[in-house]
Amino acid sequence: MKLQVAILAGAAIAAGVSLSTRAQPEPSHERFGIEHGIDKFESIEIRNFQDEILGHIKDLGLDLINGRIVEVLVISDSSLDVGEKIVAVPPRALFPDLLNEVYRIDASTDLFKSAPAIDLSKWVDAGRSDRIAAAYHLFGQDPYFLEEGATASKTDKRPKVPLGYVERSSKVLKMPVDNLEHQKLGEVYTMTLNITRGRIRSVVIVAPDRLKTKSVIPAMALSFNDTRDALLFDDSKMEFADEPRYILTGEEANGQGTSYEEESYQGPHTSVALEQGKSYRDIDRTVRINKAIRAAKIGIRNVQVGTLNDRVTLRGWVKTDDDKRRINEIAIAASRVELVDNQIVVGKPVTVN
Repeated sequence: MKLQVAILAGAAIAAGVSLSTRAQPEPSHERFGIEHGIDKFESIEIRNFQDEILGHIKDLGLDLINGRIVEVLVISDSSLDVGEKIVAVPPRALFPDLLNEVYRIDASTDLFKSAPAIDLSKWVDAGRSDRIAAAYHLFGQDPYFLEEGATASKTDKRPKVPLGYVERSSKVLKMPVDNLEHQKLGEVYTMTLNITRGRIRSVVIVAPDRLKTKSVIPAMALSFNDTRDALLFDDSKMEFADEPRYILTGEEANGQGTSYEEESYQGPHTSVALEQGKSYRDIDRTVRINKAIRAAKIGIRNVQVGTLNDRVTLRGWVKTDDDKRRINEIAIAASRVELVDNQIVVGKPVTVN
């Protein structure tokens, strides 16, 4: 998969769309969905459904340990007459308007102006869970994390988790990364983010001695050191050597951006009996994959799905190559390509007595 990093930086935000009977051009979508670093979307406008501009994205609050975008930090537009006020918006409250290349939010200008201002110079205080939960409720969203004094419910389909330390994405970029033995691995090069799903897909780091190779690691394998000026990578959570890397394929020149190609995943092949993890995350992933396979009307009588420590194993047999491909795409959509081990075979296996 080719990643044209520089294309995102040059994508223009449409100033407006004139209404006419002519067919509108297909939007480019480069700046929506999976993003690459705060500098690629920090100027995207936030508008409500009345098409009133509220502001534009300035930064993001990230909860690395839970792999979450906690909040989108929006700087108010001058038309609101509230100065350069920073408002925290829950990411799942945003709707991508692909045609106009803006994010929409179902909030009036009065509601937006009533939101508490975030003082970036007092960021540690701004990261309190009670303050963030209040912002979620203001914009009609249920926090994914436990609020102050709350405990996790064992009956919830997806139990809430304690909020990790929240840091701004602009601070995470270029932050040093060490392993638990304090060996230097490199620094944060970029992150793949999905704003409207509130997810950090992965963190890309570059090693000083391997500038042309960028290693991809899951956000949840990272934590902050005691002084919160560096990240620690716990390779027991995810096999670091198995993660794909972005290999430099072309330097920036002649107006063309730097390009990278993602290596093929060469992770371990599961050979033991299919195992299913007991964590709610593993159970939920297996259930979602099975439901999606059924919804796609693919016969799964002879297909097994198991998730253990976030890794998905697919086993069994299907009638056609297309069925195998579709099941693989469903599993990847519910996970990531590097976490799916597809061992499905095409055609009923021959049983030898």
